[in-house]
Amino acid sequence: GPEDADHTFEYDDHFKIIAEAGYKIHDKESTFWTPNFKEKKSKRSMLYPYAVYLMIDGIQKMGVKDPQDIMMINRLIHGVLSLLIILLSYYITRMLSTEWAARLAAWIAAIFWLLPMMSVRNLIEVVCIPYLMGGTFLVLKGHLEKEHKSIFFFAGFLLSIAFTVRYQSVFFSAGLGIYLLSQKQWRESALLLLGFLVPIIPNHYILETVIFGFEPFEKLLNYFDYNMEHKLEYVTGPWYQFILLFLGIFIPPFSLLLAWGMIESRKKYMILLFPFLLFIFFHSWFPGKQERFILPVLMFFPILGLMGIEELKKENNWFKKRPRLFTNSWRAFLIINFILLVPITLTYSKRSRVEAMYYIKDEPSENKNTLIFAAGRTRDINLMPVFYTAYEEYPTYYKIGDMAAADSVVEKLSQLDSAHQADYVFMVEHDGMDEKIEKLSEIYELEHKTLIDASFIDKLMHWLNPINKNYNIHVYRVKGLKIREEEVVLND
Repeated sequence: GPEDADHTFEYDDHFKIIAEAGYKIHDKESTFWTPNFKEKKSKRSMLYPYAVYLMIDGIQKMGVKDPQDIMMINRLIHGVLSLLIILLSYYITRMLSTEWAARLAAWIAAIFWLLPMMSVRNLIEVVCIPYLMGGTFLVLKGHLEKEHKSIFFFAGFLLSIAFTVRYQSVFFSAGLGIYLLSQKQWRESALLLLGFLVPIIPNHYILETVIFGFEPFEKLLNYFDYNMEHKLEYVTGPWYQFILLFLGIFIPPFSLLLAWGMIESRKKYMILLFPFLLFIFFHSWFPGKQERFILPVLMFFPILGLMGIEELKKENNWFKKRPRLFTNSWRAFLIINFILLVPITLTYSKRSRVEAMYYIKDEPSENKNTLIFAAGRTRDINLMPVFYTAYEEYPTYYKIGDMAAADSVVEKLSQLDSAHQADYVFMVEHDGMDEKIEKLSEIYELEHKTLIDASFIDKLMHWLNPINKNYNIHVYRVKGLKIREEEVVLND
């Protein structure tokens, strides 16, 4: 567990799910590697981390041990799951509109510059999409075909899975239910609600309480309490931020046409538009605004837009007189989209943190069971993806931010026996590196092993927005411990 005097930390959602899966693999908690996992602040549902644990456990039992190989299989599985987004984009659009609109929606889902890269990561905002869209498809099918009302139960079941993976998706699901109620479809609404409630007990009681020992629905309640209490402490923005985000990422002028079409869709497609607007309204009202928050409903924007454009082509004289408006905008979208698609799909995001941890994977366990992480500020030390070290149990770690923290850590380490000394030092590149290395050299003989560069895209993202803490990392091996002018060799 952590021994650092400053217990603040920053975690990264790209790695948190794997860390929580590792908790189950090794049956050992740690408030750094699995932040707040067994504390009252623990918030996220265990359904998805537990599924990832079962997947990793199964892969390891098949003889695959290298962390990079395991994560490659993990990404392939997530990539295959994400293909459902393409199919569902087509079938949802085709059910309501034309073959032309359906095919374009499917193409956008397949080639949109952001989705391939995001779809292979362990992000709950993306993992929930197939379940949210699948439930929506079943609601539409039941609503339009007016038979087999049991389909609403199965729709609710899928929407409940989406909710458990990403709680905020409930606003979209609620929008579907409210629409059905507005149409006086009482039985359908009741079946949708029943289907939604049925998975709640196994997902939020049996799994979290019986298996992991949390209080009943503790995580769900903690999530609500924590976000209300800390709503102003994370990335905030104006109410219209997500509107601008949609218009930006779908590339104007094409995005502006989609927005126009979405407005037009209110006349015929309120069953889809209302849930989308309810979801966006909540996130626009809530102060915390990170770009990934809108990912669960990402594809409903082009779906609604394309269906509305089909209506404009039939009813709007101004639009009908300008047939090349859409064609030229679509071509411009494709060109810019592909310019973005190739480098972003091939980028190695979070490279320095992954490779720094992977660097020590072949070390014996006793030579990587205590680590030091140092940076210019403690909050620049993000959650490191310790899974890549092929660890057998969570390492003890120390964090060094300012020089006061360095003094404190060195004093603490100097009082411990050789078995509990640090094995490696990971120095996040910053102006004060030399002073911290000099301080650590008072008790250690350090050997600089390698410099792990952040990838180009990571450096670019950090330059655009320093909240993306993507830095180069220097890896130092602790060769010996200095005690009373003697040198004790620690790692051979």
